[in-house]
Amino acid sequence: MDELSGKTSLISIINGYHRPSEGEAEVLGKRFGSTDLRDLRRSIGECSSEIRNMVHNWEPVRDIVLSGRFASIGLYEPPSAEDCMRADGLLELFGLSGMRDRPFRELSDGEQQKALVARALMPAPGLLVLDEPCAGLDIKSREELLDAVQKMGAEPNGPTLIYITHHIEEIMPAITHALALRGGRVVAQGRRKDVLTGEVLSRTFEVRIELQEREGRLLPIIIKSKNMERTNRR
Repeated sequence: MDELSGKTSLISIINGYHRPSEGEAEVLGKRFGSTDLRDLRRSIGECSSEIRNMVHNWEPVRDIVLSGRFASIGLYEPPSAEDCMRADGLLELFGLSGMRDRPFRELSDGEQQKALVARALMPAPGLLVLDEPCAGLDIKSREELLDAVQKMGAEPNGPTLIYITHHIEEIMPAITHALALRGGRVVAQGRRKDVLTGEVLSRTFEVRIELQEREGRLLPIIIKSKNMERTNRR
């Protein structure tokens, strides 16, 4: 997606916070206009910078994850034994079992992001939306989080995953379909191999892009024209 793609409006609709101004929308088989969006939102997990800024950083990591069961910022209701077992399983999935009792603020940026993804998964959503989850992470933290996304995406009973990013190299092999947006319009959509091409991405970002593949991930290479190179030398 480019910087002015319209992804914020799209994600707001997918999360059930807004209705489209025209046309129709359907999420998880629920058509807008004939379903209670409050009920729909209970089936959607979200991990975004807004949620990261709202959580109480003094709370234990396990409580942060458990709060996702109640869609609350802070844990105000006693979790059931089943809730606690699920939280512990998610902490183990993301390699955070040894940090369950530590305050959230003591975790690294990458560990915090993994804890927030675990929180989003706590209510066993049918849909998980990750909105630029690697923003602000260093390379090591980013790769730790992407490894967790790949592991989650490969789970046979995992949720449908929507991963929003401006960075092609973040798209893990577990992601099977793609949508490219620019200026509020669809450039291309469909299977990963048909959308993540140099031609489509060059139109999306308005710069010539070639792709190299390594271990199932795509690395974009910007190709500058000779005219551009001469201009840069001046």
